[in-house]
Amino acid sequence: MIAVYSSRWWRRALSPLLLTVALSPACDEDDAPPKGTANEAAAGAGVVADETPADAPPPAPALPEAEVILDKATAALGGREAIDRIQSFHYRGTIEMVGHNIHGKLQIWWKKGDFFMEQIVPGIGEMRAGKRGDEIWADDPVNGRRKLTGVEAEQHAWASTLLLAAAWKDYFDEAETVAERKVKGRTLYDVKLTSKSGMAVTMSFDADSGLQVGQAFEQVTPMGKQPFDVTFQDYREVEGIKFAFKQVIDAKFQEIVQEIEHVELNAEVDPSKFAFPRSGADLVRQKAEAKAGG
Repeated sequence: MIAVYSSRWWRRALSPLLLTVALSPACDEDDAPPKGTANEAAAGAGVVADETPADAPPPAPALPEAEVILDKATAALGGREAIDRIQSFHYRGTIEMVGHNIHGKLQIWWKKGDFFMEQIVPGIGEMRAGKRGDEIWADDPVNGRRKLTGVEAEQHAWASTLLLAAAWKDYFDEAETVAERKVKGRTLYDVKLTSKSGMAVTMSFDADSGLQVGQAFEQVTPMGKQPFDVTFQDYREVEGIKFAFKQVIDAKFQEIVQEIEHVELNAEVDPSKFAFPRSGADLVRQKAEAKAGG
């Protein structure tokens, strides 16, 4: 481990989960969810005064239902039928730590909910994570190889999905529209997704196009929680599905830019990549099991 990686902000900035936020679906920085998570944006919502002065302005119209916004986003991305045809994918891209002349590569393979992701940054290290069945794991130079549990495991699972707006019910139990904002003449809606465990992510959508323009959440790590605000840029169409090919991540202490170089839908994926890394006889058995399982 080199000295720069031992600092606290590098340990957080290079968590394996970072490479997965690129897979959620273009916007300016102001389009991102309110800084500090959308909980603050929703503060005070629903508070009604006991009496309304005669000259008070009319009440604001009710916010649209969260599921209506999410369904519109699904249609804008290509539609439910086209998205449901995706059974696997392979994605590769680049990562840059802005202002530090540090660049790396990232990849993810996904098949029917299982996945393997890797992030390689020369001079910093290699970070990997995967899921096979109910087992989710991560491997990085700071925390080593370990199985993930709780909210940390949940976050890796939802972040690996290709289009979260279309698959949110697989990972979350509730969706609530928490805010409406005007940004540079556009109307944006903030939708908060919450699971039974308390895991939450706030997604921001353009009211006209339906496309997702931002995302905010607190990443759980062994060193505590780290807030992230993500904006999405450069939408392009791949086999009828729209993807944001550039994501800008505000990690408070560091700006990180991820760009997609290639997306292959329904790609051939080797399932042996997904399992917890082992060695010796365990590794031979693992590969045999993966081959037998197809």
